[in-house]
Amino acid sequence: MATYVIAYDIPDDRRRERVARVLLNFGRRIQKSVFTAMLDYDQHRELRRELGSRLRQTDALEIFPVDSRNCDRWVSWTAEPSCTKPVLVID
Repeated sequence: MATYVIAYDIPDDRRRERVARVLLNFGRRIQKSVFTAMLDYDQHRELRRELGSRLRQTDALEIFPVDSRNCDRWVSWTAEPSCTKPVLVID
């Protein structure tokens, strides 16, 4: 398993929503157009296949591997919907 950060810039609203739904099946949203996912080889291939059928040449999407040697340094600062203050989450 490896951790990936996936970011996109898709001008078409409908296609952007479809791509976001695919990404939600594989990982979690950390910003509107940025996701993280832990994927094994087969899941990575399946994600690329599903995204490839939805993307067009005008779209931009990047899948960045996160170096597993630094995973113990991963820090996430996020505001939980039910909280008024940001919450520090260490995965």
